Amino acid sequence: MLERSSPPALPTDDELHFRTFAAAMPQIVWTSTANGDTNYFNPAWHAFTGLPTDLIGSAAWDAALHPDELADAVSTCHQAEANGAPYSLELRLRRADGTFRWHHAQSMPVKNPDGSVRFRLGTAIDIHEQRLARSRLEDSEQRLAMALEASNLGTWDWDIATDSLRFDARCEQAFGMTPGSFRGTFYKDFIQLVHPEDRARVIAHVDASVRERSTYRLDYRTIWRDGGIHWVQAIGRAHYDADGRPTRMAGTVANIDERRTHDERFEHVVQTAGLGLWYCDLPLDVIACNAIYRAQHGLPAEGPVTRELMRRQIHPEDRAHVANSVRLAIEELVPYDIRFRVMHSGEVRWIRSQGRVFCDAHGRPKRFDGITFDVTAEQQLQESLRQTLHEKHESLQTLEVVNAAGQALAAELQLEKLVQGVTDAATRLCRAAFGAFFYNVLNERGESYMLYTLSGAPKEAFSKFPMPRSTPVFEPTFKGTGIVRSDDITKDPRYGHNPPRRGMPEGHLPVRSYLAVPVVSRSGEVIGGLFFGHPTPGTFTAREETLVAGLAAQVAVAMDNARLFQRAQDAISARDTFLSIASHELRTPITSMKLQAEYMRRRIAAGDPSAFEPERVTRLVEQTERSIGRLSRLVEDMLDISRIAMGRLNIQLEAVDLAELTRDVVERFRQQLTDAGHALDVRLTSGIVGRWDRYRLEQVLTNLLTNALKYAPGSPLTVTAQAAGGSAVLEVEDRGPGIASEFQQRIFERFERLVGANEVSGLGLGLHIARHIVEAHGGTLRVRSAPGEGACFIAELPVAGPPQDASTAK
Repeated sequence: MLERSSPPALPTDDELHFRTFAAAMPQIVWTSTANGDTNYFNPAWHAFTGLPTDLIGSAAWDAALHPDELADAVSTCHQAEANGAPYSLELRLRRADGTFRWHHAQSMPVKNPDGSVRFRLGTAIDIHEQRLARSRLEDSEQRLAMALEASNLGTWDWDIATDSLRFDARCEQAFGMTPGSFRGTFYKDFIQLVHPEDRARVIAHVDASVRERSTYRLDYRTIWRDGGIHWVQAIGRAHYDADGRPTRMAGTVANIDERRTHDERFEHVVQTAGLGLWYCDLPLDVIACNAIYRAQHGLPAEGPVTRELMRRQIHPEDRAHVANSVRLAIEELVPYDIRFRVMHSGEVRWIRSQGRVFCDAHGRPKRFDGITFDVTAEQQLQESLRQTLHEKHESLQTLEVVNAAGQALAAELQLEKLVQGVTDAATRLCRAAFGAFFYNVLNERGESYMLYTLSGAPKEAFSKFPMPRSTPVFEPTFKGTGIVRSDDITKDPRYGHNPPRRGMPEGHLPVRSYLAVPVVSRSGEVIGGLFFGHPTPGTFTAREETLVAGLAAQVAVAMDNARLFQRAQDAISARDTFLSIASHELRTPITSMKLQAEYMRRRIAAGDPSAFEPERVTRLVEQTERSIGRLSRLVEDMLDISRIAMGRLNIQLEAVDLAELTRDVVERFRQQLTDAGHALDVRLTSGIVGRWDRYRLEQVLTNLLTNALKYAPGSPLTVTAQAAGGSAVLEVEDRGPGIASEFQQRIFERFERLVGANEVSGLGLGLHIARHIVEAHGGTLRVRSAPGEGACFIAELPVAGPPQDASTAK
């Protein structure tokens, strides 16, 4: 077909009909003479090659054929022409755009009746895509063969209908057989090669794969003819006919002894290290994991592990943190290494999870795998260590506070500063939001009343509320019977039962955690109570209770010391006051007697006879007696004060008629009262006889009358003695200036006078001694008065005398 020839002769009618038919065909068609000279191409040739229509013969083939196929094509054509035989070959033709495409070309001889070749008819079909596909298939088969050989994979093919199973050489090798030695069926022959313990599992997986149209993948053991046990992995899939019936199943098998050894070693390491393994394809719908992972997270031993199941196992407080960490790892490829808690059979366990996201060639996250550790013991150790360090730090701080508080308690003798310092220190020690110290003090009248200090809150926060009462909550503290510590005082059964508020009043400091410790002196006296509060429940523990209890014991000692110091200071002050008043009072009569003596000495020295006149001598003696009497009373008062202070005021009991005693004393004072301008009214009830000390009762009445002479001169005076049940009442009432209520208890204290020392004489001891004498008899002495309405002093004495007979009042 590739020979050059002279221009062809004109076609006959049959040839015209043929060419018309060929022109309608999409394939390339050509004709050539018996000697192979191409004399016709159909339009498909010219459309594909783009060659001119007048270019025929070998020139056209030279222009269209790929140079690499030209020599082979010429040789094939010459050989076929010489034999008058057909030929076919694959060759590349140049397309009009210059690219070459593969074609399948074939030529058939058309013969005369005598067998000679009349002409040849040829066609060329475009097989470029098929050629490429075949080339890729061949390459794929070659690569598969290489892969199978490199991975030592054997192939098997099972005809399901006939139960005929075929192995290739590598498959036979995996089962310990010589190449070409296996011929048999699946259910009868092959299954004998499987370890007896794995046979049922192999059959079940194969049947399930065929039935469910799923991939068959299974690791199982085989027994070789030498008795050795080896592991293989089989993978396969069934094929089905048009009716859906399984026809065959094909797959691969590989010896995995080495992998199983590695897996067993790895599993041993995993088991020994307690590693949980997890793998998942993204998105995170189902997580594949090992048994350790399931045990760590409290998951079922079987069944799928879904994202929601995992979320439920995580501690509610850690779920958001875990979800955010997973999101950052997947979306931003942030390193994933977190710790979180899981709920495990009612117990909280700590898990550390580390993972890595794997991406595809385009950088898209595809897989998320990792490991987990149970770090509960480590976390507990860290927490214990942290707690130990925290407690050590707190202990050091506590020690500093205790030392500072101890030094302050030892050094501070001012009660107000002492209790405020104690409240501040105790509030810091027990980590309270606020604290208070309610404590009892004695006023100058010996009456007890309550004060308080606050820490952590301004004093105004409590000033509008009344002092706490001895309610069931406060009673153990105020009575010193025990410590009260409550995680939430509002839930304490003793709380909220007292009207009118039945709980904390509106505006009260918010107290949930509550700690109250009584402060008890060495003598057993309840000095007060330390109270602490915090708005958060469960703040105070046994530690805080112990610390505050220890501090309270130190506080009691310090307050005793402060009280002793205060008493010492009061005693010193009283001594100084006493000495000042006593020196003044003693100086007056002494000065008077000294002046009188000097006057007489001068008169005698001058030889004045009038100095010895009876009237002058009598007056001098009377003045001297009055001065001596005044000195005697002052000395006696001072002795009584000393006896009272020492608890040794002598009481000599006898039967005493109160009316008689009162009359005698009043008579002794009558002239003095008359001279002072008093109008005297005496009202006595006869027959009141009691067991009293006559001398001491005379001293009481004397002091009361003396008090009236000093502070209510010239006012009417009423003295009354009467019975009142089992008691006798002695009253001395004046119409003087009266006494304001704030001074009515103060006047019974030592050295107390409502006017200056220059206005009245005396030590200011009369009422003080009178009260102690009355109280030594088991009675009371009080005053009823108001400014401008005079004063009435009332002594009430039990007729039976003191509760216990004694010669000395303690």
